[in-house]
Amino acid sequence: MTEEDASPTGRQRQLPVFHCPYCGDEELTPHGDGGEWHCAACLRTFTVRLTGTGVQA
Repeated sequence: MTEEDASPTGRQRQLPVFHCPYCGDEELTPHGDGGEWHCAACLRTFTVRLTGTGVQA
């Protein structure tokens, strides 16, 4: 999951992923440079993206 930083550069920070969204296993490792995660149990590679919090500004 990524969350946009408040910096003017628009950088993103990496938030930890605690379990695989497909199988629920917790054995995850970072994969690549784009925020991907790899699950050792089901051999899937995935990304998680924050689209909003549901709180109106």
